[in-house]
This record gives sequence, C-alpha cells and structure tokens, in this order.
Amino acid sequence: MKKLSMILVLATFCLFSCQDKADKVPADDSVEVTGPLEVLKSGTLSNQSGAGTRGTVQLVKDQAGKFYISLSDNFTTKFSTGTVTVYLSTASSLRLNEGGSFQLLGLANRPGAHFYELQGNKDDKFTHAIIWCGAAAIPFGNALLE
Repeated sequence: MKKLSMILVLATFCLFSCQDKADKVPADDSVEVTGPLEVLKSGTLSNQSGAGTRGTVQLVKDQAGKFYISLSDNFTTKFSTGTVTVYLSTASSLRLNEGGSFQLLGLANRPGAHFYELQGNKDDKFTHAIIWCGAAAIPFGNALLE
C-alpha cells in the first residue's frame, strides 16, 4: 500500500510539473510559408523509445531570407501529446543541462507538416533535430541534418 501511495504522489507531481513546462513551450502557430523554398539541409527521423516516429526534417530558406525547420507531411509519432516538442541540438541526444547545446522550436503534437521559424540567421552548430516527449523526458526521434 505504501508503494502505491508513493507512485501516486510521484505521478501527480510529474503531471503537474510537466504541465508547467508545457506552458513555456512556444505554441505551434501554424506558420504559413509561401513561395519557393531552398532546402539547405535534410534528414530522416530515426524512431526512438518505441514511439513510431517517422518523417523528414529540413532546414529551409524562403525568398525573403527567413530560415525555417520543417517537418514533412508524413511526420507522425504514436504518442502525440501536448508535450511533444521539436528541438535543434548539437548532438543526437538532447542535453538539457548544457546551455547552448539546444534550441527549443515548438510543439509537434499532431501528425503532418509543421514549420518553425528560426529567429535571425541559422546556427550551423546545430546538427540534429530532436523530437522530445516533455512529459516522460525521453526522445521520440532524431534526425541528422546534412
């Protein structure tokens, strides 16, 4: 009984703490990108943690010189929740305790195409896109951008 009580307390704590984190994640504002796009880098998502993640990630530039990260029309993950987020990272694994090694882009809590505008110029130190489940603090997929 004591174990069950501890599990319930921990689960409740995680639920509320994850909700706080989700509030700080930029919303998917359904960025509209028009005109021809120049693909600068591309990668295929590798599934992680049994999430069934798949799709293509691209770094693109529009005619106005703005940079975006895009998830393809066939992007999907089995566990689309309010805390599935997209990061750029300097490695294939997300190191949240190392400042400067990642950039949070926004939510990816539905299948299909997504665009995330990068503020300013692209930063070449970011070599990977990471699909991350904030609630469970586990990777759902990653792609090497080349």
